[in-house]
Amino acid sequence: MDPTTEDKRSQRRVEAAVPIQVRGLDADGQAYDDFTSAVEVSRRGLSFLSKRNLPTFATLTVVIPGRGPVRPNEGPTDFFTEATVVRNVKEDEESYRISVRFMGATLLMYSAESI
Repeated sequence: MDPTTEDKRSQRRVEAAVPIQVRGLDADGQAYDDFTSAVEVSRRGLSFLSKRNLPTFATLTVVIPGRGPVRPNEGPTDFFTEATVVRNVKEDEESYRISVRFMGATLLMYSAESI
């Protein structure tokens, strides 16, 4: 990665295979509810590979199992937030790399060691 690009980021990103669920509408207006893995994670967003073309600025829902607040006697809950697509790059003939920014919520428990 270009060091000048890295310096401009507001949050440190870490490569990590974190299971996620994403749902919303694709570029054709078709509803989807997919289970996949994030490839990069930060406190304010993540990126993942998808076979779906998701338009920039589209809103989607992101769920990260077990990464939400800890409830007494229950353990961690799921992290659940709305997110906005900020980048969509075609990786190859079958997939897109989608980058999203969380709207409002942040991964409070996030650390590279906890992924």
